[in-house]
Amino acid sequence: MLDTTSKTFKTRELTDGYGNADLENSTAMFGRLAESNAMAQIMYGLALRHGWGISPDPPLAITYLSQAASNSAAVESAALSSGMKKGGAAKGELVLAIYELANSFRHGWGVGKDPVAARSYYETAANLGDTDAMNEVARCYEEGFGGKKDRFMAAKYYRLAEQNGNKTLGNSW
Repeated sequence: MLDTTSKTFKTRELTDGYGNADLENSTAMFGRLAESNAMAQIMYGLALRHGWGISPDPPLAITYLSQAASNSAAVESAALSSGMKKGGAAKGELVLAIYELANSFRHGWGVGKDPVAARSYYETAANLGDTDAMNEVARCYEEGFGGKKDRFMAAKYYRLAEQNGNKTLGNSW
């Protein structure tokens, strides 16, 4: 099980590196921390996918994003098993990893394009509370991406995203 609250995870230093365009050093730190930290696995996976401070390697990015989802799910499962009603400390990492895997399947980043998988991952992240995923799965239902068009489901997710603070400009569902 990963320690997502480890004091060795220097979030401020790492994100300051990204903000100050010191991508190589920040990415290298995320790479080292990815051995034991789900958020570092996500950040390193994104860096690998997009070539932020490292040579792009989208297939390896999928490995790190998948590890982050798996490890975060284990933390959440343990939290729920112990009686926590809303999960534990790794829910944010779990949802973000699932959302980014959906993006990878949608665009074919490191994997073949798979609209059905993309829609499924977006819907999972949406059902876990991610408002960006709510809008994405709504768009999938609206356009028939990854399955049949379903305007009812599209409206459901667009409204859910808006109720949770993520209004899409011009959206009148």
